[in-house]
Amino acid sequence: MIGNYHKVADYNDYALFDVYRKLAPADLTDVVDFWRRNDALPKGLSEAEALGRAAQVAVVVVRDGRIAALASVYVARAPRDGQPYYFYRKFVEPGHRIYLMWREMLAQTYTILKAWKPLHLPRKPMGIIVVPENRKLTRKSVLRAGNKIGFYTIGYLPNGDPVYGRKFDESVTENLAAPEPEAL
Repeated sequence: MIGNYHKVADYNDYALFDVYRKLAPADLTDVVDFWRRNDALPKGLSEAEALGRAAQVAVVVVRDGRIAALASVYVARAPRDGQPYYFYRKFVEPGHRIYLMWREMLAQTYTILKAWKPLHLPRKPMGIIVVPENRKLTRKSVLRAGNKIGFYTIGYLPNGDPVYGRKFDESVTENLAAPEPEAL
C-alpha cells in the first residue's frame, strides 16, 4: 500500500485503514492482486470489473505492510423494503483469520459509511446489510457478536439463513431471530 490513508483502528497486530473512495491507482491494483492471489474473485471477472470492485473497498487491514483483509460494499436495493443499502462483503486471507477481526472490520465500515456524504447517489443508502456467504457466519455466537455492535437479524434467505444489518438512523433495534429458549 503506497497511499497515505487514515488509520481507524488497531486490532491485535493489524492496522485498519479507511480507504473508501480514496485508493490510489497502484493500491487498486494491489487489491485486485490480493484477491486474485487468494482466488477470491468470481470466475470470468474482467480486469476492468475487478478494478471497479476494488474501488468499492471501504476498509483495508494491513499487517507488516501487506494487505491481510478487505471489506467492501456496493449499493443495491433491499428486496424487503426496496430502499438502497450498502451490501457488505469481506475477505480475510486464510493465515490472518483471527478471533473477531471480522467484527472490527464491520464496525469500522459502518462508522465510515455512516459519516460518508455521497455526491454521486440520488440519496444516501439506509444502512448496511450483510448476506453471509459462509454458513459459519450464521451461527448464533456470530450473530450475538454482531448484536454487540448493533447488527441484528433483519430477515432470512430462502434457505433459512439469517441476513443481518444496521440502519444509519438506528431504527433497527430488535433482532428478528427467534429468542433463545429460557433456562429451566
